[in-house]
Amino acid sequence: MHALTEPALTRSSAAAWPVMVLAHNEERHIAACLDSVFLADPDRSIEVFVMANGCTDRTEQIVRQYGRRRPEVHLVSIVLGDKCNAWNVFIHETVPALCPGREIYFFMDGDARAVHGAFTAMARALQKNSHAHAASAVPMSGRNAARDRQAILDDRGLVANLYSLRGSFVERLRALSVRIPLRLEGDDGLIGALFKWDLAPERNGFDHERIEPCADAAFEFEPMSPFRPADWKPYWKRAIRYGRRHYEFQLLGPVLKAQGMSGLPRDITELYAEADSLHLKWDGIYTLPNLIALLQMRKLGRLGKQRAPS
Repeated sequence: MHALTEPALTRSSAAAWPVMVLAHNEERHIAACLDSVFLADPDRSIEVFVMANGCTDRTEQIVRQYGRRRPEVHLVSIVLGDKCNAWNVFIHETVPALCPGREIYFFMDGDARAVHGAFTAMARALQKNSHAHAASAVPMSGRNAARDRQAILDDRGLVANLYSLRGSFVERLRALSVRIPLRLEGDDGLIGALFKWDLAPERNGFDHERIEPCADAAFEFEPMSPFRPADWKPYWKRAIRYGRRHYEFQLLGPVLKAQGMSGLPRDITELYAEADSLHLKWDGIYTLPNLIALLQMRKLGRLGKQRAPS
């Protein structure tokens, strides 16, 4: 699960803003993502760490070629294809080795594009709100962009496409050995919750002021279309994953409230043994993918029970 870093990687400039980019088979989008990082705030010094996890396409080759033109771009190659593991590697291995002690860290997905001024806007938001652990960006694309944008602003939410963390909070994550469970579908949902709990879910309720949403920090992405046949299969798979996300939080939430951070499992499937206690609820057209997600979780949970030592 550990990263294989490129030989040329060295500690980046102390003044540079580190940007972590999660990438799994993003050959179609990664170059545009990297372009957007440098175009968003061209007057700032920025270092990019592409966490290429389990890539079987040309993603790593494209990043290497990009890095020859822009030495600020570094490839961190990870064998395991798991975005949660890649996030953990960045926090616990890449940061201390290559970009320690920064005031702010930025996080984005490899299929997203940062909009002009996004990084500066989030940095200013954290300067303005010293109580906040994170600053979040809002979407400028997608069929429901206006609705999703307003939800982030109203709920003081966060999505994985683009957000930032205060450097001191990153240090706390490392000090407490906080690792997101492998195979967790709703990684950004859990991350946002941990911020609002101030890493103490067993004794704290949500403090929404811990996340500062930025209306003037935005990202774009290529949305799926129901009129594009090539998107039908990915959309169906995503609907099932979103069903898993809902049920996983039903299992994980009570554990964290009872045990605190020590209740975080290494792998989210460790909690699937309790999936038989979950119930399907009507959710319109999404009821069927939710059912499939629940059945998959129950099957994995039963297999886990059979393999567990007696």
